[in-house]
Amino acid sequence: MTVGRAISLFLIDGVPDGRVACELFNWTGKALRIPRKLVKESADRLDLQRAGVYFLFGRDDARNEANSAYVGEAEDVIRRVPQHQEKDFWTEALLFVSKDENLNRAHIQFLEYTIYTTALKVGRYEVRNDRTPTRPAISEVEQAVMTEFFANLQLLVGALGYKIFEPLVSPTSSEDDEYHISAARGANARAVFGSEGLVVLKGSEAAGSVVPSTPESVTRLRQLLAEEGVLAAQNGSLVFAKDYLFSSPSAAAGVVLGRSANGWVEWKNQIGRTLKENEE
Repeated sequence: MTVGRAISLFLIDGVPDGRVACELFNWTGKALRIPRKLVKESADRLDLQRAGVYFLFGRDDARNEANSAYVGEAEDVIRRVPQHQEKDFWTEALLFVSKDENLNRAHIQFLEYTIYTTALKVGRYEVRNDRTPTRPAISEVEQAVMTEFFANLQLLVGALGYKIFEPLVSPTSSEDDEYHISAARGANARAVFGSEGLVVLKGSEAAGSVVPSTPESVTRLRQLLAEEGVLAAQNGSLVFAKDYLFSSPSAAAGVVLGRSANGWVEWKNQIGRTLKENEE
């Protein structure tokens, strides 16, 4: 049985788009989300003049998605973040420190390594680090403590709206949760519907061509996915090289079928029920 957790948010500047301090009840860690334009103004905060880890989050202008991140660590974390001004992609910094100042250099290096490797494994964000962090040698006790710290850090990162640690498809998903499309011109796809939209699964096949009446938006999206390597030509069809999240079932169905489509009725589960029927 899952257990609820209590999180506190404090709007430091009194506005929702300013600095936000976030804490988890009965935890010594603390997170601060700081817009890039307010990083220098935060240099005199004593609670940030200590060892910690940080994220730099930004958007992909071509797709307007917050899917780029940089991960780092520093013994004076608020002094380190402004040194990344040459990186133009990021718009927000998310810093984590310990309120009891018990984090040392080895601890934050362990956290940086764990954050980096976990984010790469999940694959939702482009991690823009120039080098791969090294895993420090720490004691068994310290590793247990830092693993718990990381688990709480993950929780706050997600609560603040960043999906960098959340897989597109839940590890508990099964074939019973899947929807399918099988149609002409090589379309044969599997997908899972969730709170963020519909995820077409790796290995699914999209039609190798589009019909003349295909909306321009669908054609552009297919081209974009091909350019990004999400769709790869194979045996006359287009194969999904990785899991891909669509914001709407109809956009996913249009790409897979190569035509205009109502995804709420095109996607069906194993017993033939449509998304629309299941929602109703």
